[in-house]
Amino acid sequence: MSDGPRLPLLLTAIAITSANFMNVLDTTIAVVSLPAMSGSLGATPSQGAWILTSYTVCLAVILPLSPWISRRYGEIRTFVVSVILFTLTSAICGLAQNFETLILFRALQGLTSGMIVPLSQTLVLRVYPPEKHGFAIGLWSVTSTTAPVLGPLIGGFITDNFGWPWIFYINIPLGIVSATLIWISMGHTDKKLPKIPVDGVGILLLAIGVIMLQLVLDKGHELDWMASPDIRTMVNIAVIVAIAFYVWERKEPHPIIDYSLFRYPVFVMSSIIASLFHITYFGSMIPYPIWMQSVLGYTATWSGMVMAGTSVLPVFGMMIVGKNMANWNLRYLMAGGSLIGMWGIYLQSQCSPDTTFETMLFARVIVGLGFTLLWPPLMATTLSSVPPDKTSSAASFFNFFRIFSTSIGIAVGITIWQSRTVFHRQHLVEELNPWKQGKDSAFSPLQDLAGGDDSVMWAIAEGLTNIQSLTLGLTDTFTLLAIMIIPILLLIPFLPAKMPGAAGAKADSGDK
Repeated sequence: MSDGPRLPLLLTAIAITSANFMNVLDTTIAVVSLPAMSGSLGATPSQGAWILTSYTVCLAVILPLSPWISRRYGEIRTFVVSVILFTLTSAICGLAQNFETLILFRALQGLTSGMIVPLSQTLVLRVYPPEKHGFAIGLWSVTSTTAPVLGPLIGGFITDNFGWPWIFYINIPLGIVSATLIWISMGHTDKKLPKIPVDGVGILLLAIGVIMLQLVLDKGHELDWMASPDIRTMVNIAVIVAIAFYVWERKEPHPIIDYSLFRYPVFVMSSIIASLFHITYFGSMIPYPIWMQSVLGYTATWSGMVMAGTSVLPVFGMMIVGKNMANWNLRYLMAGGSLIGMWGIYLQSQCSPDTTFETMLFARVIVGLGFTLLWPPLMATTLSSVPPDKTSSAASFFNFFRIFSTSIGIAVGITIWQSRTVFHRQHLVEELNPWKQGKDSAFSPLQDLAGGDDSVMWAIAEGLTNIQSLTLGLTDTFTLLAIMIIPILLLIPFLPAKMPGAAGAKADSGDK
């Protein structure tokens, strides 16, 4: 018993999964709070998206290092320190007094969170004996699937009633309690493994390249893309670093990326599909609540209720899909999920200032249904397409590009929305000419509403122009994102229709 937990198994498991819940929650809790955070810190909506992308980019960068750090310092010690640092960075995020420091603190928070999710699954299995691993995985899955649902709801409620800093402060008590219980229960079981080399140069090159690319995506629209010398400089740095990274990794004995994975076509196709899916999924997620609050006048709470609809079906549906994947055609599942997701994003593109809460909620539920059907078979296909000895490397590679694609999707969604909004605004302003033939009848209601005061009339016209341009820009954004799902549909036929070994297992059971 000296090697086992010193606290009851369930209490230890709850402490581990609570840390995972806290980490996953922070990926969605800030979505509906972006307008409040941007407004209070003097940032534009596109700059506000950096609050999310700075977190996800740094999370992606640190992921390849997590296996080395946990082996170097021990899984328990690494996990507990990560939870403590995540709690500390959450506190300083809430204390940020300006936009620049909040971005910095969110980046630090992302760096500390990279160890929590992968180690939480490992440790919860370590707590329970093999015969109870099914219960352990179920407990871990509950926290992973409910956190995205509760994130927008909790974030909206806290922002409206207590202020946005409290979406970070709520991590403090949970983090302290979790870290304390885990250390008391399992700290004595930690063992350092033999030191293994780390590719420090590769990590540095990867971090520089990813950050440069993300800065280009985040600031491109603001700085007029390649017309800006700053953007051109960052693009050049990203290209040079990418080439240097490839050359270095080919000769490095302990590379970050196992290039032999590219010899498995199914793995490559699955990774591309996952990246495209995350770009479209998160590209359609971020602009929506900002539009609700700026055009429809929704509070953070109400927009959070709409966004929570995305994760309602995955909570239960992913378990059902996962349980029956061995008997179903995976291509049909993924193609169906892609088409349903495309339909959901298309429904979002039909938005107008008269769109009802129920209509928007239905669209997000449909997007969630597409996610439910596509994601489990895609994950299973990806990891089962490589030999067992490469599963760990494949998971690391897959998760890195999945999370990095999330930040790309956020930047792409916001950038397209802003550029199309500017385009529509320019065309609408051109039509704001009451002296133009045929326009007098259109301006009559505005003049009546303004009581004959021209300054009031122009203020009303300006407000209506902003509302219409934002809405038309959002329509274009969602239309383009829906079209981006077409490549996913074209790649799915190259993936296997059945889980490896499923057909054989079925035949064996039939023979018996």
